[in-house]
Amino acid sequence: MEMRRARNLGKRVFIIVFIYLCYPLGMHAEEPPPHHKLLKEIHDEVVDFGINPDPNLIKREFWMDLDGLESNKEEHVVVMRHNDGLNLRMTVQVTYFSEDKGKRFVRFAKNTKLVQCCLIDDDLEINKSDYSNCEMEKLFTDILKGIRNKKELLKLIKNKQ
Repeated sequence: MEMRRARNLGKRVFIIVFIYLCYPLGMHAEEPPPHHKLLKEIHDEVVDFGINPDPNLIKREFWMDLDGLESNKEEHVVVMRHNDGLNLRMTVQVTYFSEDKGKRFVRFAKNTKLVQCCLIDDDLEINKSDYSNCEMEKLFTDILKGIRNKKELLKLIKNKQ
């Protein structure tokens, strides 16, 4: 009887050590990439930007300077958030325009890129992206900065009226 208990105890210890070695603590608590946090911040900024007549569908559009040339603002950004009944889904669409050299105010769409994601509680899952991870981090940093600048500008305008 004592031998059986000792053998079972030995098996239990082996299993615990095996699990500990194969699945170290904190393995599942992996840090999400920085662009996930930036997307969540963009979501939060857009949700409380302006009046939301329908909280299930929020769409904001911005002309932004994403290439460093403040004078042309050739990028058009659309952030849309909607509820599909189960989850919150968000789409960030960036349309890049080219300027016609002969006519200053004429622009033609060159390219459109999308990032589609799903927000589940505090988790964010990117379903589709036309950008690499490195590009997303730079892009979302610039978009977040642009949205915050627009919000600050609108606060200044509202205070002057």
